[in-house]
Amino acid sequence: MDTDQELLEGFNAGYLIEKHRPALSKQLVAAVEGVELPFVEGFLAGTQEYAKERTQSKTIAKLKEASKGIPRPIRNKDRDDKDRGFEIDV
Repeated sequence: MDTDQELLEGFNAGYLIEKHRPALSKQLVAAVEGVELPFVEGFLAGTQEYAKERTQSKTIAKLKEASKGIPRPIRNKDRDDKDRGFEIDV
């Protein structure tokens, strides 16, 4: 198997294990610390990628929750198409 394929398989394995079994993922990451194989490098990158995405999802959810109740711009339908601005109707 070539290096790129090993990296890809390791990445996918790390991503899925981090997603579905984070406790197992932490144990595996600790067990392979210092190992320099393409599969292991991909595995570590996959676990890090899912952790990053999880953090981003939590941040987006917090921002959505914080923005509730803030007035949103509403397009005034009385304007013609030449004036494409928005008005805030309060």
